Amino acid sequence: IRPLVRARSSGIVPRAMRGGSNNSGSHTTMTAATSDYGTEASGKDSAEDHQAPTPAEPSRQPRRVEVRDVFREVAAVWSAGVVDAISWHRCIIFWVKSEAIRTRTLQCAMLNGVIFLGSIVLFNWAIGPTLELMRHFMPEEEAWAADFIGAALSALYQVLWIYPIYCISFVLNTVMYQEVADHALALKKSRPTKSSPPLERLINEAFRVLLNTVYIIEMNLLYYIPVAGSSLYFLHSCWLASIYCFEYRWVHLRWTSNERLDYFEKHWLYFAGFGFPVSVVSFLCPRFIDAGMFAVLFPMCILTAIAAEPRALRLAPGVFRRLPVFAVVQGSSCLLLRLFEGRLGGSEGNGESKPSSRQDSGAATAASAGASAAAAVPASLG
Repeated sequence: IRPLVRARSSGIVPRAMRGGSNNSGSHTTMTAATSDYGTEASGKDSAEDHQAPTPAEPSRQPRRVEVRDVFREVAAVWSAGVVDAISWHRCIIFWVKSEAIRTRTLQCAMLNGVIFLGSIVLFNWAIGPTLELMRHFMPEEEAWAADFIGAALSALYQVLWIYPIYCISFVLNTVMYQEVADHALALKKSRPTKSSPPLERLINEAFRVLLNTVYIIEMNLLYYIPVAGSSLYFLHSCWLASIYCFEYRWVHLRWTSNERLDYFEKHWLYFAGFGFPVSVVSFLCPRFIDAGMFAVLFPMCILTAIAAEPRALRLAPGVFRRLPVFAVVQGSSCLLLRLFEGRLGGSEGNGESKPSSRQDSGAATAASAGASAAAAVPASLG
C-alpha cells in the first residue's frame, strides 16, 4: 500500500493502474481490498481496546454445615426408617402378584394370631377369671384347694399347650417366612451380586449365627446397666428386629457377614427407626403375647424390608456416619473362634496315633473354615 501512495503523490502511475477496463477493475478490487483490510484491522483493534477484562473466578469454599441441618438430617433418616416399616401399602403389589405370599401370610396370621394368641387370651381372660370367681363361692377353709387347682391348671395349660404350640409355630414360621421372602425377592427381580462356593456360604451362615447369639447375650446384659440399661436394651432390640427383617435380603444377595455388618453400621440410624414400630408393640405386650404379635407382623416387615431403600447420614460428623454397633460382638466372636481353633490344634498335636488322610482333610477344612470366618472380622478387632 505504501509504494502505491508514494507513486500517487509523485505523479507516477504504475502500469497496472493505467486506462482500460481490466485495469480499472483491478484498481477497484485493490482499493476495496485495501479498505476492507483497514476496516477489519480497525474493527479488531477497537474490539480489543473496548473488551472488558475477564473477572477472576471466586474460589469455591466448602459450605459450612450448621447444627440444625445435622439435626434435621438425623430426624429425616430416623423417620424414613419408621415410615418404611409401616408402609404396608407397598405390600399390596406382592399380595396381588403372588398367591404363595397371600397364602403364607394368611396361614401365619391364623397360626400365630388365632391359635397361639387365641389360646393365651382364652385362658387369661376366660378360664382364669372363672376359677377366681368360683373361689369366692367356696368356704374359707377350702380356699386353698381352689388356689391349688387354679395354679396346677395354669401350669399344666402352659406345659401341655402353650409351650408345644410355641415350639411348633416357631418351626412353621421359619418355613413360611422363608417362602414369603423368596417369592417377594423373585417379584422384585433381585439377583445375587456374586456367586460363592457352598463351603464359604456355610462358613458365613455359621458365623452369622454366632454373631446373632453373642449380640442377644450382649443385649440382655445391657439391660442391667443402671439408669440407661432399659434404653440401651430397647435400642438394641430395634436393631435386632431390623437385622431379622433385612437378613433375608442380604442372604439372597450372598453378602458375607462382614459386608452385612459394614452396611448395617453405615445405616445404623435408619435401622433403629425401621425396627422401632415392631419393638414398641413387643414391649407393650405381656409375655408370650409379644412373641405372638411379633410373629403375626413379621411377614409384613419382611415385605417392607425388601421394598425399602435405607438411607445413611451425610452431613453428620464422621464419627456418627458409621457407628461401630457390632464392635464388641465381632471381638467376642473372633476370640471364641480363635479359642476353638487353638483347642482343635492342641487336640491334634497331642494325639498319639497318626491320623489318616481323610482325617487330615477334615481337620484342614475345619481350620480353613475358622480362618475364613476370622478373616471376615476386621483386623483391628482381631
